[in-house]
Amino acid sequence: MARTTRPLTHTEVQKAKATDKDLTLHDGDGLFLLVKTTGKKIWRFRYQLPNSSKRTMVSLGAYPALSLADAREVRAEKLAMLVRGVDPQARADEEAEKLQIAEESIFVNVARKWFELKESHISAAHAKNIWRSIEKDILPSIENIPVQELKARTLIQVLEPIKARGALETDLLPID
Repeated sequence: MARTTRPLTHTEVQKAKATDKDLTLHDGDGLFLLVKTTGKKIWRFRYQLPNSSKRTMVSLGAYPALSLADAREVRAEKLAMLVRGVDPQARADEEAEKLQIAEESIFVNVARKWFELKESHISAAHAKNIWRSIEKDILPSIENIPVQELKARTLIQVLEPIKARGALETDLLPID
């Protein structure tokens, strides 16, 4: 028969002290508090991977930034994922990758990457003028828009005022 663990109390968590070796305080259902020899307290969650017998562990956060109640909430979310057959760590990795891709596709980041390629082929003064034009004329309107969401109509609206004052340059074309 499985051993039942008595849930931790706020007082037990708060009063847990560092010793000469790491101390583990179990709350149940895979959640435990690791008290390091340095005194740092870290919430961790141990679970069995879906469709596997392999066990793994994930850190949830440090106490007191993550309270006992919050750690239990996170554990409940991760247990719900496991019931659906989803590995919580794999899901977190996928979400982090999606976030990174989204961040890299924002117009200002794409413009910076393009500019880094372009500036090695032109003089420093000309590069400075190009970036100043981009910052002044283009970025205020579309800086935080992902490039995949930019429409031709939006770009035309951004470029019309530049055209109206006769400040168009062909130097801003992509390099080969």
